[in-house]
Amino acid sequence: MESKKVGMLDEVRAVQEVHVSYEAANKLKSAFSNLRISDDNEWLNIREWLGNIVKFSLEEDVLQSIQSFKSDNARSALIIRGLPVDNNLCATPYNGYIPPSKIPLASAIHIGIYQLAGIEPVSYQSENNGFLFRHVVPALNAQNEKSSHGSTFTFGHHVDNPDLPLACERITDRSGCPEFLSLMALRSDLKVKSNFILLDDLIGYLSHGVVNELCQPNFCINRPDSFSQSRSSRLPILVIDQNGLMLCRYDKENTTPLTESAAAALVMLEAQLQNESLKHYMVYQPGDLLVIKNQRLLHSREGFKSRSDGSDRWLIRMFGMSTLKRMVPATPKFQHIGKD
Repeated sequence: MESKKVGMLDEVRAVQEVHVSYEAANKLKSAFSNLRISDDNEWLNIREWLGNIVKFSLEEDVLQSIQSFKSDNARSALIIRGLPVDNNLCATPYNGYIPPSKIPLASAIHIGIYQLAGIEPVSYQSENNGFLFRHVVPALNAQNEKSSHGSTFTFGHHVDNPDLPLACERITDRSGCPEFLSLMALRSDLKVKSNFILLDDLIGYLSHGVVNELCQPNFCINRPDSFSQSRSSRLPILVIDQNGLMLCRYDKENTTPLTESAAAALVMLEAQLQNESLKHYMVYQPGDLLVIKNQRLLHSREGFKSRSDGSDRWLIRMFGMSTLKRMVPATPKFQHIGKD
C-alpha cells in the first residue's frame, strides 16, 4: 500500500481537508490586518468577536467542518487550506518569539477558529514562557536538538506534553495534557515533510498482548526539552477513556521502558511507526492550518538544513482544551496558563 498523501484524503474519514475561497480569504484579511493588540490576554478577551468575524467570512461547508470537529470522535485531524497570511512578514524569528501584534492576521484567525470549534486556547507556565503562540522555527542555537526548534535531525513521532494527565486521567496539582494542537504555516519549505499517524490505525497493527503491555504503567516519560523544568513520571503509554477510545502519550525522544516486557512492546510499537502505509504526509504551504487531537494522533517532522537567512520555514503552534476545567491556573489572573 502506498503512503497516504494529504490532499487526496476524501476517503479517509479520520482526516478532513477543506479549502477557503479567495473571497473568504479577502474578507478575513480586510477584517484583521490592522489589529494591534499587545498581549495574549487581550487577544483572548476579544475571541468571541474574532470567532464571529471568521464565522461570517467562511463558506458554510468550511464552517461546519470546524464547528463539528471537536465532538466528532471519528475525526482526528482537520486541514484548512487557503487562509490568508500577514503581508510584509518579518524575517523568520530564530530567537523563537515575536509578539502576536506583529502578525495580527495569523493571530486573529487562529484564535477565531478555536472559538468557532469550541476549543479553549491554553498554554503552560514553564513551556514557551507561558505564551499562547509558539513559533516553530529552526532556532540558531538549537538546530541539533530533536524538538520543534531543531532542524537537522528528524523529530520523531510524539504526543505533545506527554507527562501531563491524559483527558481521562485525574487532575490534581498539574494541568492536563493538551487535547488539541494546531500548526499554521506563515512561511514554507517545500523540501520539508511532516507526517502523522492516526492512533486507531496504529493500534490495528499491534497484537492484543502488545496493546495490553502498553497500557501498563511501566514506562518512564520525561518532560520534553521545551519545558524549563525537567520531570520524569512512571506512566502507561496507552489509556482507554470512558467512551472506549484509546488515548496515547508516546514520545519517541522521551519514552524509556522500565521492564523487559515493556521494552519488547515498545520495539513492536516503534516498528509500526516506520510502516509507510500508516503515514499521512503533509508539506505545509503558507495559509495552511492543521488542527489535530493531540492524544489521538502521533506527529513527526523530517530533518532539514536551515538556511539561516531569514526565509526559513515558520509555523505557529497553539494548544487547546475542551474545557478550562482541565487546567490548574498558574495565577488567578490568567486562567488559560496552566500549572505543569
